[in-house]
Amino acid sequence: MPATGPAPAPADTITLSAAPYGDLRLQAQPNPATGALRCLVSSTFVTGVFILEPAFDCDNPDPATTRLHVHHGDELPAGAHTGTYRPHRPVIDGTIRLVDSTTLDARTARNPGIRIYHRDATSSHRRARVPAPAARRVATVLAALATYWLQRPDLDQLRRAAARTLLQRIGLHHKHATIAELEALIADRQHELAEQRAQLARMTALLTGDHPSAHSPDTTQAA
Repeated sequence: MPATGPAPAPADTITLSAAPYGDLRLQAQPNPATGALRCLVSSTFVTGVFILEPAFDCDNPDPATTRLHVHHGDELPAGAHTGTYRPHRPVIDGTIRLVDSTTLDARTARNPGIRIYHRDATSSHRRARVPAPAARRVATVLAALATYWLQRPDLDQLRRAAARTLLQRIGLHHKHATIAELEALIADRQHELAEQRAQLARMTALLTGDHPSAHSPDTTQAA
């Protein structure tokens, strides 16, 4: 039988404010299976795809997190390992193509000093920070997307799906290993505690005279 999964969710087409830089036309497509939200954005100064995912601590994915990981570009093609190779990466002012990703707290997303990178042709195409005027516009776009993400009615479902996806990828081996290490440490400390208590009991007995003194006369000898 063919594999079944969550049915594809319909895309939302809306307009977001990116004041003071105008409006954003947004097509938002959630993935109920992975928890990712694909955002196709277009405006007078930016066009391209942003992928929004919850930003988790890999050791403890919290489905209630407000931390957000924004990938600059579409899903990575097979075999690619960095955001440099993402298709449909956002283009700013028709010339600056973003790379990598940005992590932020969606509740306080408006941060004009946030670090945003692109591939700079003037520096042998190495990664470089986006010039400040463009970075401010990108920061405004990210803030608008983050606010929209927080307000989505399916946010809890997306975060839980993303948490399950992460756990399926990393497995539970690390958590089992951590618990086993702590259990061994506790057992060692319990053994040490038992020894310390036994020593305390012997010391207390000596002080209270429960044992014969080392200076007591020897009564086993005949007079």
